[in-house]
Amino acid sequence: MSENNPEDHNQSLEMQEAISFVGVGSAVGASTSALVGGMGLAVGGTAVGIGMAPVAAAGAVVGTAVYGVKKAVEEQDASAIGAAAIGAGAGAGISALVGGMGLAVGGTAVAVTMAPVAAVGAVIGLAGYGISKLFKK
Repeated sequence: MSENNPEDHNQSLEMQEAISFVGVGSAVGASTSALVGGMGLAVGGTAVGIGMAPVAAAGAVVGTAVYGVKKAVEEQDASAIGAAAIGAGAGAGISALVGGMGLAVGGTAVAVTMAPVAAVGAVIGLAGYGISKLFKK
């Protein structure tokens, strides 16, 4: 990287910004897990506990998606909507295929319907968009 090349400097700043979004997302996920604790996911008659690492990873994905939305707004790029729509469609398809999901938190369990799974898919699609914007130059 050349110190006199402003394009290299801008790319370095973009990388730092993206890392900040991912780091904050991870920290929020880990903090949420520590605060709430005792989470589990039930799918198809089988239940598993969810520890801090998966919740922190989910926070990192959300942070990456927020970075993607920020870049889409800055660049006025409508393709982010397509990424979200594809992710939402994939989430809805997974929900339809698997069905019967539930989330247990703090001694209470709730059913997870298609809408939240589609929303998670949209977030994952936006995270993919954010990653592609970071490395596309």
